[in-house]
Amino acid sequence: MLRWACSRVSARYLHRIVHVRLMSISLSPSPDDNAPTFTFPEEPLGLPATAGYGFFQGTPYDELGLDGRFQLQAKLGFGTNCSVWLAKDRQLNSHVAVKILSGYASQLNAEMKLRELTVHERLSALPAEETKHCSQLIAHFIHKGIEKDGDHLCLVLKLEQATLAAVHNEHRGEFYPVPIVKRILLHILRGLAALHKCRVAHTDLKPDNIMVGLLPSSTTQGIDAWVLEHEPHVYGPCQSLDKVVTQAFVSTQMPLPSMAELETCDFKVADFSNAQELDDWTSNEVTSLTLRAPEIILGGPWNEKIDIWSLGCLVFTLLTHQPLFPHGVKPIHHEHLRPGFEPTEKGIETDYVLWLITLFTDQRYPSGVLDLYANSRDYFEENGDWKRFKKGYGRRPLDMCIHDTGRTVPDEDIAGACSLMKRCLQLNPTDRPSAIELLNDPWLQYKQVSI
Repeated sequence: MLRWACSRVSARYLHRIVHVRLMSISLSPSPDDNAPTFTFPEEPLGLPATAGYGFFQGTPYDELGLDGRFQLQAKLGFGTNCSVWLAKDRQLNSHVAVKILSGYASQLNAEMKLRELTVHERLSALPAEETKHCSQLIAHFIHKGIEKDGDHLCLVLKLEQATLAAVHNEHRGEFYPVPIVKRILLHILRGLAALHKCRVAHTDLKPDNIMVGLLPSSTTQGIDAWVLEHEPHVYGPCQSLDKVVTQAFVSTQMPLPSMAELETCDFKVADFSNAQELDDWTSNEVTSLTLRAPEIILGGPWNEKIDIWSLGCLVFTLLTHQPLFPHGVKPIHHEHLRPGFEPTEKGIETDYVLWLITLFTDQRYPSGVLDLYANSRDYFEENGDWKRFKKGYGRRPLDMCIHDTGRTVPDEDIAGACSLMKRCLQLNPTDRPSAIELLNDPWLQYKQVSI
């Protein structure tokens, strides 16, 4: 997951403790209770690529690329398989983001088990106007890692201001005005339309992977001044596998847009590290659970329409700042569990999401359809009843779910948003519209000089 901005901001720095239990030095680790455990302030440095790591161990002073074209200036963030750095393109005298993949992720890309570079190259083949709402690749190269980190695939990307997740956290407690919600959704749909035209499903659509474009104040001179005002900081020493890490740099957050600035910002679909080519999947383990389409959960065939399902969930989140399908079973629903099942037991969250889908959408799978899904018997009895939840709990319409959050908007916007969500949240993927079709959704049409 791409994190240019922190999901949790404190004094503009990202503070996140990562605990790593090194299972074994192999590509297929096996559990070992006696394996050493290391604690890192951000990405785990100094662990080998062969164990699934190999993160870039560099500094904000390094020069990367052919003839040192890209001068690193600040660490912007890190993710599951990468770290992201602000850099100065000395050839074009402009700022870029350099996403430096771990040695392990770089190897998976080389083996085509991950397709991040491939997806970027496909998008680059489309007209620029079609891809303006996708993360844009400028260049790529291989950087040789140190120690056992392996080689790093480096993706030079157009610099953006922040993730939508970081903006969400900055404005926690404030609701986005409806025109901003519509703008974000339209831009996401344009990005998805380009991806889907390339026969690619994003599979991990969420606020962390939606970028907010650069602000007008983020000129070359403005960013240079910001770099000078924010000297690089390092964490204290921490023990890794074979050494003590002394240069673990603190991620810094570029200035976040105000609510007023969001009215004219561009929004872009980003981070294709989990993207899947529709004609050649490499994994079925895709999408965060609370945004995951039911056909994935049930082990059925899937296509780009899983992104449309996720978008339907995001409509609710953008309006209310809350997830449509929450993490963990809410206390008010504990009584609806069948006897013998506990709300905290392993795996119950998946049953809960499937159960809530029926409550919110008023849809049911016919028993004959469930027979076609490989995992259906994990959640349903042969007669179609839930295994872990009782029958008989009433429907909870989407408009009531919005009102439950305290969000107050005009009735016509509630109706329009719910209509859009219902179009996206169809159990049958073939009943979900395409991204192109959703661009013409009646609720998303509104007057604005430029969108």
